[in-house]
Amino acid sequence: MPAVDPIVVEAEVDELLARLPSPDAISADLKTHARILDHAHEVLVQALSAVDKS
Repeated sequence: MPAVDPIVVEAEVDELLARLPSPDAISADLKTHARILDHAHEVLVQALSAVDKS
């Protein structure tokens, strides 16, 4: 079972969150926000699941 590297997980989540538009952006696309946040959440869930199994 591969080990979970917190630095890699953090970098992946940071990369996803960097794709979010500025909170001040007028044209906030909620579907895009939701998709990005859902993907970041899934990265964290998978990392926690892998740690829990080890």
